[in-house]
Amino acid sequence: MSTIKPFNKIAFETAFAKALESIATSENITKRELRDLSRTIMQAWHETGNVHYVNRLLKVLTPVNKKVFVKFAQHFSGYSFDETMGEFTGKSKKRYEKAHALCVEFLENPNNNLWTWAERHIEIEQKPFAVENVEKFIKGALQKGAGVGLSQVDILKAVFKAGIEPACIVQVMDELGFEFSETDTVNTSHLEQAPL
Repeated sequence: MSTIKPFNKIAFETAFAKALESIATSENITKRELRDLSRTIMQAWHETGNVHYVNRLLKVLTPVNKKVFVKFAQHFSGYSFDETMGEFTGKSKKRYEKAHALCVEFLENPNNNLWTWAERHIEIEQKPFAVENVEKFIKGALQKGAGVGLSQVDILKAVFKAGIEPACIVQVMDELGFEFSETDTVNTSHLEQAPL
């Protein structure tokens, strides 16, 4: 017996409209808060030397906002950022004075904030397609599939269903150095039979 409720278009559209409104409100709140906070947190950081203000902020930001704020803070703080820890650490003796001067100049204009700076300094670029990423994805799919009881046969079926032509297998096998003659049989005893 299915636990899925029958689709109700009116209920869906009502919930969908509320969800969109909530998401838009949330985005507007985040932008507004970061617009104001980006100015005051830089001033507080330079006045107190307390790196924890920024590190606490980084923990609550979305990955995209975090990337933008890290670049912003690297530019204006003069503190080192530890990529492994994902936090700012100590003051850089080489960069601090210059960064502090840039920050003071930036804050002189009350219209300057994280977003106005990002418009001028952050370029969003799409990562180029790389076959290595497909390889990583398939490895992950095989591991996750095994974790939920799927065999490699199940995963390969999904690959074929996604649009890979079975004829490609012969070409790939040739390129990888597998040789089969007309009378060779492939040992599949170690593979689980997938349900049809």
